[in-house]
Amino acid sequence: MIPESYAAEFSEGFGYLDHASVGPPSRRVISSVADAYRRIADTEVSVAGWTFGLYESALADVARFLAVTPEQVTVIPTTSDGLFQVAFGLHAAGGNVVVPSHEFPANLYPWLRAESAGGPEVRLVEVPDGRVTAAALSNAVDDETRAISVSLVDYLTGFRVDLAELRELADDALLVVDAIQGLGAVEQTLAPADVLVSGGVKWMRAGWGSGVIAASPTALERLEPTLTGWFGVEDFFDFSIPAPHAPRSDAERLRAGSPPMYGVIAFAAAIEVIELAGAAGIEAAIRDVVLALDDALDAVGADRSTPWRSSRERAGILRFRMPGVDPAETAQALAAAGLVVSRHADWIRLSPHATTDPDVADALTEVLGS
Repeated sequence: MIPESYAAEFSEGFGYLDHASVGPPSRRVISSVADAYRRIADTEVSVAGWTFGLYESALADVARFLAVTPEQVTVIPTTSDGLFQVAFGLHAAGGNVVVPSHEFPANLYPWLRAESAGGPEVRLVEVPDGRVTAAALSNAVDDETRAISVSLVDYLTGFRVDLAELRELADDALLVVDAIQGLGAVEQTLAPADVLVSGGVKWMRAGWGSGVIAASPTALERLEPTLTGWFGVEDFFDFSIPAPHAPRSDAERLRAGSPPMYGVIAFAAAIEVIELAGAAGIEAAIRDVVLALDDALDAVGADRSTPWRSSRERAGILRFRMPGVDPAETAQALAAAGLVVSRHADWIRLSPHATTDPDVADALTEVLGS
């Protein structure tokens, strides 16, 4: 049961089923960012001192949330920013990087750009059934593999990878995880991965411009500061020392510039809201709504994309289509009934959250069964 204190933080409409695109932020996130703008607009306060105090506090919150030390995390404005840091951090490593070919482009472009600039070869692996498993990737992994990069949850099908088995497959290579479609919807810490990157705009419900990157000591040791900027170096406020300064030893070396301060504030507030219900409670609530929607789709004879074989392999995303019906027509009918969904080619994607009213399954049945 989701506590009322958590549910009261949100106000999205009854039919909102698109958290895999944008998760409407909580009242606490909105008020925290608004308060920060008001405070910074007051020129009688020390803006820099106050904001950097918030920054350090937020890093501690993120570290607790991901079960790492504050030295292992930093904040980023987008998932892509973090993955570019990792891809170019391996620029001089040689070898290869293994990535499923159907990944969301945010987990493709950084590796492809690094490869074109002389970085590791990118081995794109076709996974026709959508099941990103160790067996599916194993033929592409060898002694020259420097990293395996996967999504924690597939953005189309909702398939959730088994990080433990991928950790074993990676062996000495880094296991890099794009967690944006999972973090906030499923319980997940950095372990057993080496790098976890996630924007906060989706399931975290922290809004645009917020995100985190966490790295293991092994990853911090191996990732070169190729894209490290002024904030990621030692004595970054000592402008009397000519650049370049030595890179910092902690995760702050994975920064190209100043922290996205409002994103920091938003992400920390989002963590506070998640902790009202607990990550496990939110995951369970999402699972219940997903199962209800799944039953509704089954009842109306929808074709569903179901790559999972157990509950552990699925998260908050469902993909379906109605046999013989143009998906554009399906999307229009759902929209007319007030159900907000995403259309991807021939498929419709549903992505409820813990605050989604269970009765939305009946509304879905009514629209699709008519």
